[in-house]
Amino acid sequence: MVGVHNDDLSKFQSQSYVDSWVKNSILPYYPATKITDISVGVEVTDSPDAANLAVPAMRNVVSALKKVGLQGRIKVSTPLSFGVLSKSYPPSDGAFDGSHDNVLGPLLDFLEENQSPFMVNLYPFYAIGDASLDAVLFKSPSSIFVDPNTGFSYKNIFDAQLDAVHFALAKRKSRRIPIIVTETGWPTKGSGGHRLAMASLDNVDDSYASIDNAKTYNTNLIRHVTDGSGTPARPDEELVVYIFSLFNENLKQGPEIERNFGLFYPDMRSVYNLVFPGKGTGRSWCVASSQASNSALQNALDWACGPGKADCSALQPDQQCFEPNNLVSHASFAFNNYYQKNGLTDQACSFGGTGIVVYNDPSYGSCIYNVKSRDPKGRTWCVASSQASRSNLQNALDWACGPGKADCSEIQPNQKCFQPDTLFAHASFAFNNYYQKNGATDASCSFRGNAIKVDQDPSYGNCIYH
Repeated sequence: MVGVHNDDLSKFQSQSYVDSWVKNSILPYYPATKITDISVGVEVTDSPDAANLAVPAMRNVVSALKKVGLQGRIKVSTPLSFGVLSKSYPPSDGAFDGSHDNVLGPLLDFLEENQSPFMVNLYPFYAIGDASLDAVLFKSPSSIFVDPNTGFSYKNIFDAQLDAVHFALAKRKSRRIPIIVTETGWPTKGSGGHRLAMASLDNVDDSYASIDNAKTYNTNLIRHVTDGSGTPARPDEELVVYIFSLFNENLKQGPEIERNFGLFYPDMRSVYNLVFPGKGTGRSWCVASSQASNSALQNALDWACGPGKADCSALQPDQQCFEPNNLVSHASFAFNNYYQKNGLTDQACSFGGTGIVVYNDPSYGSCIYNVKSRDPKGRTWCVASSQASRSNLQNALDWACGPGKADCSEIQPNQKCFQPDTLFAHASFAFNNYYQKNGATDASCSFRGNAIKVDQDPSYGNCIYH
């Protein structure tokens, strides 16, 4: 996602300015960089100067994208705060605040016309005063409430807030508009138990701002998003969520917590380690928890290699995974073998609470931990590197379509992949064609360092990367 600042919205009232912006800030990087959305402004209903500029700017962006053949491939919207709702509990009573109709009316019309998503920022952290900490951190073992109008049972506040937005859209006859959660997160530091001096938030104690809670919230959020369960009102709908934020914002005004939502400090040091499951490859492994006792691990290992029927032959003396000869290492290998054989489910990595799912390959030396892809095809593609120079890319493209014998017919004028008519886009298509024809090996995606392998399909519209 690429964003446009509120301060730039006045410039985006000019179509010529936006045309130039798209050509300079989007085209050179697409499709080598996966750009799916452009967010124009942020929380404009809270900024009087920006509120009436957002939709005209969005229309100019769509027009500019259309001129370069990217309309529909890159969606355009604007993120709003959860505060645009006047009511959110129970979720089925979710409704927009009528005071924002001057923005919401034109915005919803635009989203319908362009099949663009409704973008909203959700922060369950600020609901702590009205809900238990476990409910906000995705830790409630059972229902926290049942919506009396729908009978839907809710186990966490995030789902309740998101469904409130779904119902608010439905009341505006905009049920078909998909939702992207453009911001959600948790602060790692507050002012030491102070009440927040913010409108309608004086019931929130910032002592809940901590590294442990932030890690728990974001880890459980990722697990919830990737497990495919959706929300009670939309159980089959994929959740699209962005975590806020990558870096702490030391210069940001306001309460201390506002500066401390980042995964990293400004000097690039990690605030805490957060694992992101890779949806592109869908790969995961099961290993022994470092918190498990030796007796519990031994029992789990004995079960995995016995009744569980895990293949533990590689753990025997003189075999490739015998060393290091310790309980955690042997249990990890056995747990993973069982996990891979039994559907990659959370239950298959339970082992009485001694197993944990990880997304970094634990293989070492000649000891290979088996892995299955959640994408049964396990495909990869080869595209142009955004770090390559134009001259190097042109030379590589010429070679691929010439001596390399890649089929470049579809990037000719009036063909499916001619637009966008950029060097990056054409090189990406040609590189991938050569790569697929030549065994999809690392060597066939080299192009002297001007290409990279990706695990997300770069196809768009009618342009299919075979």
